[in-house]
Amino acid sequence: MSDLETDFETNDIYYAAYLMVSGCSLASQRRQGTRVYFMFKNPIGSFRELRNAYYTGTARVNPHEFSQKIMAVKALCF
Repeated sequence: MSDLETDFETNDIYYAAYLMVSGCSLASQRRQGTRVYFMFKNPIGSFRELRNAYYTGTARVNPHEFSQKIMAVKALCF
């Protein structure tokens, strides 16, 4: 993943919710079989720091907003 990437795709519901809470815009979604993939745009221009914070457990997001986004992302899947 380069520092210049402004688009990112994931099928991880929790990671998608985290990206939304972190300020990334959900650009589109697509289905492939039973999976739903979410494409994000990052106005900052890089997903590297967001990814590192999420996977190292150092991310700081509002827990209520995060749980609301999880429900919203799940609703897009079903």
